[in-house]
Amino acid sequence: MAKFCLKDSEKYYLTLSERPKRFHADSPVTNVFFDDTNGQVFTVRSGGVTGVTVNGMDDSKCTSFRMEDKGPIISIKFSPDHKVLAIQRNLEGQNATVEFANFKDLMPTNVEYCHICKWKNAKILGFVWPKANEIAFITDHGIELSQVLPEKKQLKTLKSTSFSAAWFSWCPQSNIILLAGNNGILLQPFSLNNSTITKLQKLEVESSRPVMERDVFVLRLCGAAWCALFKHGPVSNTTSSPGPTEVWLVPISGGGAVQHVLKTGLVGRFAVSVIDDLVVIHHQSSQTSLIFDIMEEAKPENNTVVHKPIVQGISMRPAVVDEQTCPMYSGNWVVFQPHYVIDARLGCLWRLELNLAGLAHEVPKEDISNIVGVLLRRNNSKETIYRILNQLVEHAGTYLMELTHCFDEINAVYRRWADLEVARNTAGCPPPAQGHFPALVSQADMCTHVLYKHSHTLLVQVVTAYLSSLSRYELVVQHAVCELVVRSLVRAGEGGRLRALVRRGALQDGRPLACQLLSLGHLDPAAAQVALDMMWRLRAYGEIVEVLLSREEPVSAAGAARQAGAWGSLAARKLLSAAQQHSRPETFLAIYHALRTRNERLRGTPDFLTEEQCGAYIEYYKQLMSES
Repeated sequence: MAKFCLKDSEKYYLTLSERPKRFHADSPVTNVFFDDTNGQVFTVRSGGVTGVTVNGMDDSKCTSFRMEDKGPIISIKFSPDHKVLAIQRNLEGQNATVEFANFKDLMPTNVEYCHICKWKNAKILGFVWPKANEIAFITDHGIELSQVLPEKKQLKTLKSTSFSAAWFSWCPQSNIILLAGNNGILLQPFSLNNSTITKLQKLEVESSRPVMERDVFVLRLCGAAWCALFKHGPVSNTTSSPGPTEVWLVPISGGGAVQHVLKTGLVGRFAVSVIDDLVVIHHQSSQTSLIFDIMEEAKPENNTVVHKPIVQGISMRPAVVDEQTCPMYSGNWVVFQPHYVIDARLGCLWRLELNLAGLAHEVPKEDISNIVGVLLRRNNSKETIYRILNQLVEHAGTYLMELTHCFDEINAVYRRWADLEVARNTAGCPPPAQGHFPALVSQADMCTHVLYKHSHTLLVQVVTAYLSSLSRYELVVQHAVCELVVRSLVRAGEGGRLRALVRRGALQDGRPLACQLLSLGHLDPAAAQVALDMMWRLRAYGEIVEVLLSREEPVSAAGAARQAGAWGSLAARKLLSAAQQHSRPETFLAIYHALRTRNERLRGTPDFLTEEQCGAYIEYYKQLMSES
């Protein structure tokens, strides 16, 4: 199978951030916690007596402090504005309680208070911060949403809802919490927005196959909230081993009614990340990561779309810690949403990053356009798209068909964007749904960054393919493309094809295009005639007369002026000058007599006026008459 490999690209399309955020490693005296709302690691040494360190990718939010050891900590998190610290402890015989400490400039103010959940004998499963001054307590009895009043050292209950829960999954990007009840058969999402708790539509789970906490994630993807369910294949009767795992993406809020099924083809332990609206499935035993794009075009069947990885799964680029390669996909790794990786034993916090060029490192030839389609839906991808296109154009003899498909991908996206812009700017029309177009490649971009850089013999085929793609998507050909098409075809001696494109309307009439055709008239005389015809359709009569005069065609210029109704205002001196340059004296005589006839009709005398400065031409006329 023929493959395409992008020059100067590496095979890794996923990498951990080059400089991990370091923290004290997990040990008998050090406990490590992760705050998924703020993306921070808490290291608590000796219950906080010898220090609590808070680290994250944002150095301005990192801090360290000490606190009293009041018992084993289960969870510890800052409010989003870092003004209140909440702590949940594992204390036997105590009601569901969470402690609070006020902070100023990332340091404790020694103001502490606590809150006891409303339900008696309730067990706190955890807590989350939907807003800077709001906290939600998740218990086995339900959810309690409260407002935190740091100045008053108290909490005010805003809303509560009952639900018998065993565990929960939280998405801070969407403020959606998913509670699991009835041993994992019932999954009930709630939205914690606008200072209230909104019950959303429950998710259907097969009663014969309840889900476990490790197989459920709530993701923010493509502007919507999704529940990712890892469904492991049934055990085979012949091999006694489970079948491949599928990841089902079930819409919770904003994702419509279509479910997406991601085919991993693998068995074992998995984790999931989201990078730039791509779903990344990590598989520990094979040490590979698979990338899926649910925005790729596919026709749903029974409200379900099946996806395969956009490229073959490979490992992340090996990470280096303390000048040594660290174990990848380690059993010590914990993956958090949307793109965090923690190794508590090494004391490292990474951010998972996408290397776009790696997606085109080695792909089947026929899949190049699919990769371009994926890149068009990613941020900061235009440079990689240009690199791919330039390599395809450079080897157009091998990749002309694939290049055509890439043009179609690009122009299809541009067409959708243009339609949305028209709808958005049309008076009386409701505003369309907001489209997301992170990488728009305009015709000017295509010319500047790709087509202008090449001049080989196959450029005509490339430019023609691009022009055909624009036509398929009914995009008006802009001047930059017209200029390139004309120059390429004329220089290649393809004047007939150029004239055919103009006749068919593939190149729309325009003054800039006509001027360019005229400038190339010395290479293809027929191109000049095409330009004049175009000017006539544009009613650029004055320009036509000037062009004919510059080409020393005074008779044609006079005829054009007559047809345009501009014969009476045409300067006699210009016309006589062009006629004098003509090789045939009879041409001058014809023009001279025509002008004298015009003078007599307009002024009652055939003579030229002094201010017309035609004296030299009168003398030339007399010379011709004496010679004859």
